[in-house]
Amino acid sequence: MIRSELKARGKAAFKANYWKSVLVAILLTIAVGGWNAGSSSNSVDFQELTDPQPAQSYSVNPEDYAPFPSEDFDETDIDQDFSFLFGDDETAPSESAPVSQRLKESINVGSIVGLGTLSFLLTLFLFGPLEVSGRNFFKKNLGEKAELDELNRGFVPKYWNNMITMALKNLFVALGFICFIIPGLIVSYGMELVPYILADNPGMGIMDVIRASWNMMKGHKWELFVLDLSFIGWILLEILTLGILGLFYVNPYIFSTHAAFYEAVKAQYDPTPDVEITTPTEA
Repeated sequence: MIRSELKARGKAAFKANYWKSVLVAILLTIAVGGWNAGSSSNSVDFQELTDPQPAQSYSVNPEDYAPFPSEDFDETDIDQDFSFLFGDDETAPSESAPVSQRLKESINVGSIVGLGTLSFLLTLFLFGPLEVSGRNFFKKNLGEKAELDELNRGFVPKYWNNMITMALKNLFVALGFICFIIPGLIVSYGMELVPYILADNPGMGIMDVIRASWNMMKGHKWELFVLDLSFIGWILLEILTLGILGLFYVNPYIFSTHAAFYEAVKAQYDPTPDVEITTPTEA
């Protein structure tokens, strides 16, 4: 498998259908990673939540807390010292947070929980099937100019199968990264072909798809890793252009090359009888 040939095929395919490829690449970029932006944008507020105010210092007189009362002991002293615990606002420490601060913290907590819930729901019900659709478009675009109706593949005819399979794939990848970076990368590259296999085989079982991707990527994970590294120069240029180059060139170039990689791996794959990869017939 020659990287230059894969990249040349991917580049030629997306250039031949440029504007549609750019549009689908934008959707696919959102599907594969755009949901992380919401949670990262609240990192400052979360820091303020966990440490809303600088640490306060309090002076303590040991004589006030002696094990035995002194001669000038007065029970009202204890009442004044601990009355704030029982709701007496007049004797509450002045350093306690005002209501507005506590309300702000509650709103921050609600925002974080709300964004997290929204991110999870979008990832589960929309972004997974959308990734299948986007990968299918670039795969189809290798042979001919693909139409935008190829984006239906992730949603019909097997939406729930696609949704659950992609959710399980993302779960496996997340568990891999919890172990460490290297195991996470291995699992991630092992699951790379899941959306393509779903697009080619809508009725394939969930675990069969995951197993097929893992088997197909045996001996090819490093090849794909090096292929991704070959785009480092383009990614740096994308950063320098504040993402503009990525929208109009780099992202569709990478997605199209990944589709060419899948086609090359599929051509070399010798499937087991119970995990066969086919090309779907058009309805």
